[in-house]
Amino acid sequence: METALRVLFITPEMSPYAISGELAEFSGALPRHLQELGVDVSVVMPRYRIPEIEALAAEPAFPELWVPLGEESVRASVWKAEPGGRTVYLIDHPRYFGRDKIYGTPREEYPDNDERFIFFNRAVLEFIVQAGLEADVLHCHNWPSALVPVFLKTHYAEEDVLKRTAVVFTLHNALFQGDFPAESLALTGLDWNLFAARKLSVNGRFNFLKSGVAFSDALNTVSAVYRRELLAGKDASLAELLRSRSGRFFAVRGGIDLDAWNPETDPHLPARFSAGDPSGKAECKAALAAEFGLAAGKEAPLLAFIAHLTQHKGLDLLLDAAPAVLRLGFSLAVAGLGEERSRQSVSRLAKAHPGRVGVKFDMSPALSHRVVAGADMMLIPSREEPCGLNQFYAFRYGTVPVARAVGGLKETVKPFRSGTGEGNGFLFRGYNRRALVGALRRALDCYRRPECWAAVTRAGFRERPGLAEVARRYVELYKKAMDLKQGA
Repeated sequence: METALRVLFITPEMSPYAISGELAEFSGALPRHLQELGVDVSVVMPRYRIPEIEALAAEPAFPELWVPLGEESVRASVWKAEPGGRTVYLIDHPRYFGRDKIYGTPREEYPDNDERFIFFNRAVLEFIVQAGLEADVLHCHNWPSALVPVFLKTHYAEEDVLKRTAVVFTLHNALFQGDFPAESLALTGLDWNLFAARKLSVNGRFNFLKSGVAFSDALNTVSAVYRRELLAGKDASLAELLRSRSGRFFAVRGGIDLDAWNPETDPHLPARFSAGDPSGKAECKAALAAEFGLAAGKEAPLLAFIAHLTQHKGLDLLLDAAPAVLRLGFSLAVAGLGEERSRQSVSRLAKAHPGRVGVKFDMSPALSHRVVAGADMMLIPSREEPCGLNQFYAFRYGTVPVARAVGGLKETVKPFRSGTGEGNGFLFRGYNRRALVGALRRALDCYRRPECWAAVTRAGFRERPGLAEVARRYVELYKKAMDLKQGA
């Protein structure tokens, strides 16, 4: 009988316990789908002092774990919880993780993030070795876990429990790289020759993400278009490194939990609906308009923007285009979190257009579901978007995405053609007001023709962007990484 594939899923965040971005939902949902395919998967993450983590029924799994850090050893511990039948290991150290945020406050990132995540990466491998925890694959995500493959192939290269273990490193978003001063390397115990040879460094700084790219057995990102963008990207050092490893660099498109995002059963909505009976969506729209203080009737389309309030999500473009968008007749609901300057800019927009623009500085699951369900259209004007999930949520809820043709958005949102009835949304290419407003004009023209709008929303409802198929592709990637590890 074939032994089950054993995977340790190493992540800095995981829904519903520690959430910063789309990685959290991915980490919360994909392991369950992997389990359904027979994979023996456990998750390893930090034990932040976040209420959702504090509420977990966790017990000590390794009460005393000594972790090398610089010239000393730091005492830590590992806790184990089993929510929903999944095994989650929590690396605990009050100095590094006794905080209620993952990376920092809305004002700034924690100044010791280099030390915090060097410790986390080293602690993961110490736990594996000291506990004798065998795994076929370590699946690492984004810069906060990118040093695991580096440590594995240096400090832990001779450890029997890890000699056959492969590493898959997923770049969910290469914009965030974990770029720190060269002095941070002293905490790793790594040879400075690796730094001098630019295997760990870029422009004289210690770069976590590029270190992970250089040392992993297999790499992937979350859409084929984003892979092409990275290989030809503006970040010349990353593009050069990825091109040198292109035979190990794959694309596995992202997806969402179709059970959690289901308008027929969603507990967060004032009314349920489906593709067969979408009548409840009108009640969701009315409730959302009231919640955001908007005068949005049937004739006035309700446009939603829900994202982190940053330029790479297109906030500057939204603010620039907003007056023209409102002149078209849209009402605008904005929900998100961000730094104080961004919040002030959005607040000024809402104050200048009462009843037309509503704002909530919130991205809680309950509000996110209500926004997606109640909106007619979802605006996704991203400057960069590796895969994006908002378009998938929109499809599920009969909400039409109006998105910039970049990254995974270009791959998943198909321009609607009224002549053929094909397509599931509206795209624009240029990062400018004219292009965005032009796409909204096309969407508005369709919205005002019931047959056209019914066709485009039906196309969205037909999409099945679930994680079941994604999990199957990751199983294939794990096996490929194991072959690459053995030199096949």
